Amino acid sequence: MLTMSVSPPMGAGPNRVRTRTMRNVIVGVDGTAASLGALAWAAETVGERGRIHAVVAVNPWTEYVVDVVTGDPVTYRDVIETALAEQWTRDAASAVGELATTVSIAPMSTALDRAARDDAADAIVIGTHHGIAALGSVVKRIGHSTNQLLRRTVHPVVVVPSAPASIRPLEHGNVVVGIGHGDATRSAVRWAAHLARDRDITIELLHSTGDAPVFQADGVLDLVRYEAGRGDQASWEVGHVEHFAELMQTLSGDELDIVVSTPPGLAALRLDEASERSSLLVIGRHRSRLDGGRHTAQPLRHALTHASCPVAVIADHPADDPVSVC
Repeated sequence: MLTMSVSPPMGAGPNRVRTRTMRNVIVGVDGTAASLGALAWAAETVGERGRIHAVVAVNPWTEYVVDVVTGDPVTYRDVIETALAEQWTRDAASAVGELATTVSIAPMSTALDRAARDDAADAIVIGTHHGIAALGSVVKRIGHSTNQLLRRTVHPVVVVPSAPASIRPLEHGNVVVGIGHGDATRSAVRWAAHLARDRDITIELLHSTGDAPVFQADGVLDLVRYEAGRGDQASWEVGHVEHFAELMQTLSGDELDIVVSTPPGLAALRLDEASERSSLLVIGRHRSRLDGGRHTAQPLRHALTHASCPVAVIADHPADDPVSVC
């Protein structure tokens, strides 16, 4: 592990304009413990000057339910709106500057993406909902709504694990950025750099030197990466990581101590271990035009189902930075 402390680049410093990251967020709520945990994390993260827009997606086929007190039929939407305003968001409303609520007749992924675009939100926050891989299997997989949202949106998506008691606050915390290859990593580094300009956090760039098995999709990418390195893998890796460390330092604006770690082993396992000491993992997601963004690399897939801290998933072309200039 190498610690780097680099002086700010020319033109950077205290007078540089600071961006506001994670102060205006969309939160998907459905009344489950996982979604309410995500809402509580979002409220603590945006703070008393921040804004939360809590969104519930309602199935259009469920129109009426029966009031358990009066026995009268009432619209399902009315029931959800009452629960959203009076129960689910009550604690969050007292902790943030502004809280808006919406009940949307649409699939969850559509409702959240639409709200993020309309609000020009910094991110979408959701709780962990794991699907079942197979009958009797203990293998976790990404839930359907989460998968659909990651495929659809270009906004950052923060997935909060379902054990909020073990989650560290973002402020004064350690943020680990997974360093891979290509535009997705560049976007993740840029997003984390903007976060560092607005928060009192430390940044760790983590690049695992282990390769995935070649028969996996990620393994093929590792093989191509090795060939691109002309056989001198060690030198290529060092230069690759240093490039992103310099990019992080340039964009962060202020003096920033960056920890660069290059542990051996599979990236998925190293990121999982890092999540136990961190407040946030930041991982890029490649949105391939060839498969419609359906392939989720194994390190990201593992982090979304096993990480102990929230995971920020950054598409390779974030909504707030459509054209990369770095």
